[in-house]
Amino acid sequence: MPSQKRENERREKQLKNERKTKTVIWIVLILIVFVLIIMRIFEIDFKAVKDRFVDENGKLTFSMTTNEDAYPFDLSSSVGVDVQPIGDKLSIMNDTSLTVINPSDAKVIYSYNHGYANPIVSYAGNYFCLIDQGATRLRLDRANKNVYETKTDKPIICADVAKNGNVVYITRTDGTKAEINVINSTLKKLMKVDINSGYIVSVAIDASGKKIAYATVDSKNAVLVTTVHTINLGDKEPRASFDFKDSTLMDLKYSNPSELYYIATNGVSVIRNQKKVHETFKTGEVDTVCFNYTTDNELVYVYSTYSSANENKLVYINSSGKVKTEIDLKHRPKYISATNDICVLYHDKVVIYSLTKGEVKQTYKCDDSVSSANKISTKIFINRNKLIDVLN
Repeated sequence: MPSQKRENERREKQLKNERKTKTVIWIVLILIVFVLIIMRIFEIDFKAVKDRFVDENGKLTFSMTTNEDAYPFDLSSSVGVDVQPIGDKLSIMNDTSLTVINPSDAKVIYSYNHGYANPIVSYAGNYFCLIDQGATRLRLDRANKNVYETKTDKPIICADVAKNGNVVYITRTDGTKAEINVINSTLKKLMKVDINSGYIVSVAIDASGKKIAYATVDSKNAVLVTTVHTINLGDKEPRASFDFKDSTLMDLKYSNPSELYYIATNGVSVIRNQKKVHETFKTGEVDTVCFNYTTDNELVYVYSTYSSANENKLVYINSSGKVKTEIDLKHRPKYISATNDICVLYHDKVVIYSLTKGEVKQTYKCDDSVSSANKISTKIFINRNKLIDVLN
């Protein structure tokens, strides 16, 4: 019967699919067993494999093999050297050039002579923005190529770049007046707003390129006041303004969740959601020694309770402004950096601390000629005069 024939065909097809599925499962199982045998034969440590890709905080990381014979790497100048890890690359700027190298073998990926009299660089993701402060030149680069270089109508005071390539920059127009501009990676103008009060000292943009903050300085009732204004892309007026009396600004920086750090010579605050201030250290409570940011743009900060103190505290402050890790330092550090760990440079050594636990993980000897130290993977890259070198 036709119906019986169709049923037999259906069953035969079903059995065929089941056999195919079982075959695939067996192949996968055999491959797994084969891999396990190979790893056992060659004594591969499963934990070591895991640790190669995941750090102590559960974040994806990487392990890098470094050809130390490729170092030291010579720089064109020892003036104004700024070394920053950009992902798994190393960016090096000085008064004549900006260079990106592969730290594993010191090979140059990208380099150019900028020719700027007063170069100031900012980084976000794979982008970096370079301005000639006080002049009219601005350029945007990626880690391996130039995106554009442009000239502005008025002198540039400050600038910052977002992860999507949006650049915010502020130009002086007349007297205390200034102008805030936002352009994208194709030079399209996204925003232009006049600033009519105070002297501009800093600007910041968040990772999305939509939230902006700028700081002005003015005298109010014979007191020096730094005012931070928050504004969003497309706004014509600030959303909020916050006064910090007797406070000298050192930096404005958005964390990746778009909360704003305000770091002064004598305090730290976080402006949440563009409209509310959380004072981690109130103005006048501390003296700032040095600071830097993690790969998530969260703050690591060293302070003392008075300017001549030899004993200092190192703290990790998350994007909400809460102190998550606190470490007592017996000596005053010269420099601090942070990736998955905190790297602290003293005059005679580099110490690696756990970001979340605060414990000492490694210590390396060095001399007082070292001016910066950055950890990439398991290696410590230092700047000494006109050289980039690796600590052993």
